[in-house]
Amino acid sequence: MPNNKLILDEELFKERKPGLSSFVDKPEQGANSIKLLLDEARKFIPENKWHETPIVLKATAGLRLLPQEKAENILNAVRELFYKSGFLIGNNAVEIMDGTDEGIFSWFTVNFLLGRLSKSDQAAALDLGGASTQVTFSPADPEQIPIFEKFIHPVRMANKEVNVFTHSYLGLGLMAVRHQVFTNKLPKNQTIIESECVNPIVRNKSWTYSNAEYSVSGKDHSKSTSENPVVDFEACLDKIKSIVIPLVKPKPITLKQHTVAAFSYYFERAIETGLIDPFQGGEIAVEDYRKKAQEVCANANTDQPFMCLDLSFISVLLHEGYGLENKKVVKLYKKIDGHEISWALGCAYNVLTSNEKKIS
Repeated sequence: MPNNKLILDEELFKERKPGLSSFVDKPEQGANSIKLLLDEARKFIPENKWHETPIVLKATAGLRLLPQEKAENILNAVRELFYKSGFLIGNNAVEIMDGTDEGIFSWFTVNFLLGRLSKSDQAAALDLGGASTQVTFSPADPEQIPIFEKFIHPVRMANKEVNVFTHSYLGLGLMAVRHQVFTNKLPKNQTIIESECVNPIVRNKSWTYSNAEYSVSGKDHSKSTSENPVVDFEACLDKIKSIVIPLVKPKPITLKQHTVAAFSYYFERAIETGLIDPFQGGEIAVEDYRKKAQEVCANANTDQPFMCLDLSFISVLLHEGYGLENKKVVKLYKKIDGHEISWALGCAYNVLTSNEKKIS
């Protein structure tokens, strides 16, 4: 800790897909996917340190959306694995993490790696997952705190306490919104989909969500021809707005006052469509997502059949949902100084140093 400043000296970051929620009826297979990560940890951590190295699994929105019994079956399988691991196991080592913690941990990770924790202008953190999305920032003016009263949480850092707004919007993750767009106003068990957000040239594309398999095709309309198949962009936007805007409660109306750092699917969809450099990251304006969405929706790209929908959703979420102006700059990250951006670093620091929901 040179000059009394905490730095991250070394880390091992590994991830596996699909997530645990994909093993809803096969909990042992889910635990096995975690075992492969444990094996990586065993190689990284000296064996004589295992017994004093805490290990935790915090499940996120994917498991929050499962029936409680099925989620608990998966967690129990992981607990059994952990008890045999040789690592230090605490009382709540394996659990479903609260969305509030997820947002705070991501915010901590971003500002810690940017070196802004001790400053007065910490960055806002926007995390876009598959099932939920988080918005976290420290209000710039104490007078704003009553606006978000029930969503403000005190976060202790070193020798000071910071009030942080955070909210996890369950159901506003990228895949969850895809599912809502595809199935909106359809009978519950219908799996044959025609969507206004998919190019009409796409026919019977298989897509799996929450262990259900869908066959997705684009919807024909008057603006599209066999020679020039395109998405009806305005119809697609209207559908997405009708789903997303009512779900953004509370609306983070003062988010626009902050430097905005975004990651996860915000970053991934940007690099997949050439908006930013995949290695350097970068920054774009909110309107760039919509411009790129309009461009993608006007092209018949069967290799990325849902990119039109995904970019349109991100555009609606940032502009109409969160109220960010078109010219507002968003800084996109996957890594900072070689370290991955995720809630995991904030969680790890929290486990090592303090009680839940306090980073000290």
